[in-house]
Amino acid sequence: MDALLTVVDRIGEKAATFGTSGNASARDPMNPDRFWITPSGLPWPDIQANHLVAMTIPGGQAAKGHLRPSSEWRLHLALYQHHPFVGGIVHLHSPYATILSTLHEPIRAVHYQMARVGDQVPVVPYFTFGSQELADAVSKAIHEQQRGLLLANHGLVAVGETIAEAWRAAEEMEWTAMIQYQASLLGKPHVLTSGQLDAVRRAFSDYGQRAD
Repeated sequence: MDALLTVVDRIGEKAATFGTSGNASARDPMNPDRFWITPSGLPWPDIQANHLVAMTIPGGQAAKGHLRPSSEWRLHLALYQHHPFVGGIVHLHSPYATILSTLHEPIRAVHYQMARVGDQVPVVPYFTFGSQELADAVSKAIHEQQRGLLLANHGLVAVGETIAEAWRAAEEMEWTAMIQYQASLLGKPHVLTSGQLDAVRRAFSDYGQRAD
């Protein structure tokens, strides 16, 4: 739960989504048959540990917490239920990703930073927020090599093996969407190939500090 609260704080600090929109969740590491999700309608800077809601997998029953869960709890439940690798989920109405979602334009690999998310970020057709139809469409489109999606006329969703990885994917998607949008004002951005992105993924495997 601490890792989820860290991401909640970062979303609030960065104003990464509009108003009270968006949501985040994490699979419970002590009980993988439940997940913790942010509450419905609370401003991000106000969310505290006692506001989080625990929900069962499967079933989607509230197991702990006194507030209503995010309206997108069905989407989170579907991802945890059908994709065991998913340990965290971030959904944002971030500006540039949302702009592209209104154009039904995928986020393309205009920068190598996209490699961890997928070869591109496709657009899921529009369904009403909070609906089972949206949850099913997102669950069908996500897999281990596709860790982010745009929701048409809505926003983005990112997954990871941890909530920290999901947040990183969401940041990478929004940043790449910004680069794509701004580059498109000047011309047609060049898009990296699948082979080039595979090379980046191999390079990422040796990137950063190693644990002793």
